Amino acid sequence: MNKKNYELSATLLRLANRGARKSIEAARKAGIANPYCLNGKIIYQLPDGTVTEKYKYPKKSVRIKNVKLPA
Repeated sequence: MNKKNYELSATLLRLANRGARKSIEAARKAGIANPYCLNGKIIYQLPDGTVTEKYKYPKKSVRIKNVKLPA
């Protein structure tokens, strides 16, 4: 991989990671668990930081837009 492609890949990865962190924080502030896959199992990190294998999402839909995040 040449230097230009490497720099482009690094930039895209940095932007994707930033977007993922903002999304995780917005879900946490809205009180929604974040699902992850760990060793082939789906686990959930609850808004209080607890990790569990079982979680029931709220029945009503929750909008997480208009949540202001730190820069």
